[in-house]
Parts: sequence; C-alpha cells; structure tokens
Amino acid sequence: MPSGFTRRRLVRAMALAPAIHSIAALGETEPVPTAAPITSAPINLAYSDQFIVDRSTSRKIGARIRLPAQEKSTGLILYSPGLGSGLSNGSAWCASWQVAGYVVVNLAHPVTDDTIWNTERTGFQENLKRALSPEQYTDRVKDCSAVLTHCLNDSVLKPYIDPNRIGIAGHSYGALTVQAITGQLVGGQNLRDKRIRAAIAFSPGAASAERAHQMSKVNIPFFSVTGDHDQYVTFKDGKSTIRLGMALEKRLMIYEQLPAGHKQLLIMANADHMTFAGEPVDPDRYSRDVKTHPDEQLGQWSRMSEMSKVFWQYYLSNLVEMNKTEETNFKNQLSHFRGTGDVLKFG
Repeated sequence: MPSGFTRRRLVRAMALAPAIHSIAALGETEPVPTAAPITSAPINLAYSDQFIVDRSTSRKIGARIRLPAQEKSTGLILYSPGLGSGLSNGSAWCASWQVAGYVVVNLAHPVTDDTIWNTERTGFQENLKRALSPEQYTDRVKDCSAVLTHCLNDSVLKPYIDPNRIGIAGHSYGALTVQAITGQLVGGQNLRDKRIRAAIAFSPGAASAERAHQMSKVNIPFFSVTGDHDQYVTFKDGKSTIRLGMALEKRLMIYEQLPAGHKQLLIMANADHMTFAGEPVDPDRYSRDVKTHPDEQLGQWSRMSEMSKVFWQYYLSNLVEMNKTEETNFKNQLSHFRGTGDVLKFG
C-alpha cells in the first residue's frame, strides 16, 4: 500500500473453522487507502490468514479471509493474484470491498505465488519455468473452486455468504485464472464454475485471436480493466530476468470477444501492468513502464476501488433482473469515477 501503510496485530485472532483442512494464523488489521473526495476516512479492517488444503489435489492454498463488519448474508468475492504475488496482491481494492460489506478471500496459489523469489533450493529461472507450466493454469482454477467450496461449507463463514452472490477477480495470471473459471477453455478443458455470478479481470489477455474468441462463451457480467501502458513487465532477480506479458491490443481482445449485454472495459490513463497489482511494487523485482507520484497511484487505486464496488453492487445484488433505470444509474455511477484520460466502454 502507499507510504505510511501499516499493519498491526489484533489482540485476538479470528477463529475460522476449516471445512476441508486449514491452518489458521493470527489476524491483523490494515487501513483502507483513501483519496479524498472519493472515499471516506481510513478504516482499520481485520483479516485472518490461513492455508486451505484441497484434498483432491493436495495443494496447500493460502487464503486471506476478510469478513464484513456485520454478520449477515452478503456476497463473496475471491481474488486471484498475479505471478510472484501472494496474499497482499489487490489489497487496495479488496480491503475496500470488505468495507462495502462483502466477504473477500485473497488467494496465494502454490508454485506461482511469491515463493518464486525463494532461490535456496532452485534457481529463479527454474522457479519461473515451473510456475508457467501448463498444469499450473488448471491448478490455479481448481484452487479457486476448492476455496469457494470451503467457504460455502465453513460453519463460521456460511452465515455471511449468500451462495447466489459469488464474484471473482484477479490480476495478470489471476486475470487468466478468472477468464478460465468463467468459461474460457484451458488446454481443451472446460473448468467453468457455474457458482460464479460476476467477474473482474485486471490486465486480462489472450495470446491469440483464437484464444480470445473463446471468451464469447462467457455468459456472466465481466469487467475488463487495463491501462494505456499495460503491456509487458520484466521479472528480475539480480541479473536473472524474464520479460512476460503481451501487447495492449491482445488485452483489449478479451472485451471485444465477450458477448454483448453485460460487459465493461476500463482503460486507465497513465497505468501500466503493475498499476493493477494493487500493492507496492518492488523495483528490484518488477519493471515499470510509467512514472507516477505516490498520490497519483493512490488516486488510481481509489478510483478502481470505487468503480469495482459499483460493479459488485450492481451485479451481486439480490435483484434478479435489472430494469432500464437501474442500468442507466449503474452506468452513470461507474462513469462518475472515471478519471481524466480514462476510457470507459459498455457493451
């Protein structure tokens, strides 16, 4: 988070009983980033970190569980991070969603999380090779479905969650995970989880027009978020580097191929790939293609928090069908938070 962002341990941990198998850690709090006049004063929020073991795959999945202030049935939002990132990825908006009254669960996927920087046993290039292997694409999707099942069956979490109001979001590798779990085929496999009602992809993309065309099968509301400099990023560990990513036009293909009706696209001005990490970026690990003042980045994060909340409030509401007035209000609210130079489209 921005300079001055702090984390403090809670006096007590939130005890979250496992339905699959989990190892609970002590809860902590964090302030929600703000940028007046968009949001109100910072609010300290509690979260609890766990490991959830999916017995079908034996993968130990990190989970940061954020509960809303009130115990009542609400939406659940899963968040899948980018390559090399863990539970703090997307905190800029995940904490904001919690304040808005949602249960939010950040994931840390084994192999592709921040353990890629651990070179005690294997080298950086070998870690990346394993993280980018085809099986990891499917395993990440299965992680999300397993954590969703865990949350819906957990005795402590169940009172908070309306199973008909499930959303998912993710950045970069996490955006590809979102694309797959909402209907894009992975290696010929259909891994769609029909429990998910709406999705946000930060820095989505497709390697080819054929891959992008598979998004035409996604039939839930989908918000594509990218930036005018959202293309490539260099991963660095000392002198060892690898350049990953894709041209902006390949990111825009996702929105273009989604079916008409409930799709949105934001192209944020002066934003690169790591703008959408939603957390501080270590320059020794990731390259940047834009230079922003901390206040400007904070403003970008705050705008994104507000726009995403509008999206969730509209599509994770209890209403079955939206009328024209509600649709117009939704578009006006989303447009209200658009920044100078931002491009916002509805399709």
